[in-house]
Amino acid sequence: MKNNVVIAIVLATCCISCRTEREKELDTALESLASVNVFYYKPVDNFECDQIRYCLTRIDSLATDKELEKLAIRNQDPIIRLYAFQLMLHRMNESYMDIALQKIRDSSKVIVRDFYGICGTYADMVSNICVNMLVKSLKGMHDTSKLNRLDSALLYSPDARGILYYKELFLKLPPKIEYYKHVRRHYFEQHNFYALLALAKYHKKEDKFQINRFLLNFRNHIDLACGFEQPFSIALLAIQQWPDDYFITALKKASYHYLFADVMFSNTLKYFLGALMAYDEDWSYQIIKNSIKNMRKKGNMLDVEILQEKVREAYLENPHPRYKSLFK
Repeated sequence: MKNNVVIAIVLATCCISCRTEREKELDTALESLASVNVFYYKPVDNFECDQIRYCLTRIDSLATDKELEKLAIRNQDPIIRLYAFQLMLHRMNESYMDIALQKIRDSSKVIVRDFYGICGTYADMVSNICVNMLVKSLKGMHDTSKLNRLDSALLYSPDARGILYYKELFLKLPPKIEYYKHVRRHYFEQHNFYALLALAKYHKKEDKFQINRFLLNFRNHIDLACGFEQPFSIALLAIQQWPDDYFITALKKASYHYLFADVMFSNTLKYFLGALMAYDEDWSYQIIKNSIKNMRKKGNMLDVEILQEKVREAYLENPHPRYKSLFK
């Protein structure tokens, strides 16, 4: 009997020792990861990423699912919270969806490095990064049920902001009457400009001014996080949902400067062409035709080809036969 007690004590002591050693190794890996103080969606080949990969491998091998959940929710360092959530997605931890929905209100900011993206190094909110990772994962799994759950949480959330996925959400959101007050709240209270994309579908007179004022102030640019678009660009996308005569004067005024005086080959140009094509009328056809003609007069045929390619892209997204001859 005494021998059994001694053996039990020895085993218990070993287990405590093993657990303590594991926790020490986990803490070391976490400290090393936090010292990098930068987030990568996908690490590249450099010294900094080698350290991140090593730390994540160690954490993944040492941390239990419950420990990862705790790190993703409660850790004071937003970098640790993000990487813990990333590991949860990798493991397909059963709680990742619940934790992601909690994170849509996490306004902490971190430095993000994306060598293959348009911004390079930039600051972004934890909420936006988590939603970006979650959406990519859910789309990869074709999990429409969880994606619908995310959509619902974002639509009804009174304080989620700074999330780029709202653009996609409001573009696909059907104009159901029960959604209208929530969409207006996003725009007027949370200053989410992407809500205009959903408001336009309701064709309500009181919302026309909001779209038109951004068209008239097309020269104004505000500071935005990486990936977010200027209100002018969003207004052009909104018009594609609602090509009302009310906006024609502002569109014509903006087209003079944007399509003739200072052509910029960006997504905004495609949105502008798409807004014009949404009317499917001769006046809009003539504006596009004359902008191509004006570009030819400048003698730069490469710019002409780029402009016509943007016309083609806009046409393919909302084809009207009237405009097809402009890029043949």
